[in-house]
Amino acid sequence: MKYAEELSLDEEGIPILTDIVRDDYEPEPPDMRLARRASDMAPREIADELLGNESFRKQIEEVAATLTRSVCQQMEEALQPVLEQAIGMALNDNDAISSEAVRQQLESALPDMVAEALQVSGDSPE
Repeated sequence: MKYAEELSLDEEGIPILTDIVRDDYEPEPPDMRLARRASDMAPREIADELLGNESFRKQIEEVAATLTRSVCQQMEEALQPVLEQAIGMALNDNDAISSEAVRQQLESALPDMVAEALQVSGDSPE
């Protein structure tokens, strides 16, 4: 048995541990190993390694979700005054009672209309 011959054994055949393991020892994280290997890799190989890394993909998904929410919020903020102005202009010519009813209906439908427009464009809000 070659493996047993490499180990120091006590009289009962139990392996004697010779390497000291300290409490403060922390193994090198996988990302550091990848960074060390990356210096010898081509850019395409690095990209393939990163895309195959589960934690990297999760980080990319989180960044994409945050960016999507931010863009949707900015679009809503940018569109709100323009839409309010357009609704106001359209309703100025109508009498007060019918214009208020139309205004309320449009304001209640607006969030769904924006969400539907975003879904059609492929940027659904979260």
